[in-house]
Amino acid sequence: MLPLIVTAAIISHGGRILLTRRKPDAPYPLLWEFPGGKLEPEEHPEACIVREVREELAMEVAVEGIYEVVYHRYPERPVMVLAYRCSWTGGELRELDVAGHCWVLPSEIPQFDLLPADIPLAERIAREFAPADTPSL
Repeated sequence: MLPLIVTAAIISHGGRILLTRRKPDAPYPLLWEFPGGKLEPEEHPEACIVREVREELAMEVAVEGIYEVVYHRYPERPVMVLAYRCSWTGGELRELDVAGHCWVLPSEIPQFDLLPADIPLAERIAREFAPADTPSL
């Protein structure tokens, strides 16, 4: 089975990273994740990020570039996550299609109950976004 292609936005603001919480009626309910979603047919991944963040959070973002690609096999199907670094460029954050949000220090992200495909991203962010004077493992 071909993997479902999804996008994820790594949005940093004031030294923190944005996480959103899945709705109770969504698959993998109430888990935390990076904002984003399914790529539509013939949609460019960067356009998907912009669309999904606008639909879920009423935010405007600029896509700065690819950060990571993660392959994860869920029991129901595999997914390919295209994670992009993004900057918040406009709009007032509103929870339009999420159950919650929080701005988290990079080192704290792995402590959240994350969607399994986002765990490798969380671990990399915790390492790479760490302050320069903090030793990384």
